[in-house]
Amino acid sequence: MKTPAAMLARKTTLILLVLLVALALWVVQQRSLARTRLAVAEAETRRVMLQERVTEATAARESVRRELRAQQSNCTEVLAALAKAEEELARVDPEVRWVAPPTELPEWNADSPYVWLRKEMLPKLSVSAFTDNGELRGKVATVLTLTDSQRLALNASLPRLLSEYRALEVAHAERLDESVAGPGNKDCKVTVRIKPMPEEGGRLKQQFEAALRSQLGEQRASLLMQLSEVWLNNQFNRFGTKPRTISVIRHPNNTYDISDQSSSGSSFVGSTVNFDEYIPAHLLPFFTDLASDGHSGAPPEPRQN
Repeated sequence: MKTPAAMLARKTTLILLVLLVALALWVVQQRSLARTRLAVAEAETRRVMLQERVTEATAARESVRRELRAQQSNCTEVLAALAKAEEELARVDPEVRWVAPPTELPEWNADSPYVWLRKEMLPKLSVSAFTDNGELRGKVATVLTLTDSQRLALNASLPRLLSEYRALEVAHAERLDESVAGPGNKDCKVTVRIKPMPEEGGRLKQQFEAALRSQLGEQRASLLMQLSEVWLNNQFNRFGTKPRTISVIRHPNNTYDISDQSSSGSSFVGSTVNFDEYIPAHLLPFFTDLASDGHSGAPPEPRQN
């Protein structure tokens, strides 16, 4: 049998072990509790900081809203004042309401006396920019906002260049009296061939473009050259780079057939009593002897009733 002393020692040891385990568990719990409290404290600190930021952001938002409302109110007042001023100005000068361009192009306003176009649209318009003698038309000068001095300068130089080219055509022209095939054919035919003159034509082209650029600047000069491309080809025959042939046939009944082949293409007019209106004036002297029976190629005189 175990003695009472031994049993007491075992109980004491067991109690000590239980106390040690309990103490260890308590220490672990205390450390966990401390970490939890620290985490809670840090979270509270972050919450306070976020709350302060939210408060600041809310205050800033309200400030921006107040400023926006104030600006909107000022804008409304300014627009009202502007509308009133425009109304007053329109009564004094009705044209002023059309000064500002539309917000989008193209736009058609039935009340407006103007049509707004983009610059690149100008060359696409079928408008003759120059007269037959090479002067710039007044309406085209107005559209391009030329001054009177600019227009006068162009109208002094461009017709001179056109006259010089026409004189070159006369100098390079060759007349051929041809017979018309067919038995008993009494038709008379005259053909005038103009030889190419690329060097002289190129020089005149440079002078023509230089005259435009000196008065209009690069942009308007380029627009005008594009707008006048057909006119330039007809009047200058692509500045002499290609030959030109004009033939006139006179029939016994004093009617005429006219054919014209140039760099711009071919044309034909048949059975007309007038041939001078289809031939450039500077080349008419080559054909005047085709007129017969006192008919000079000019339109007949109107009859008197």
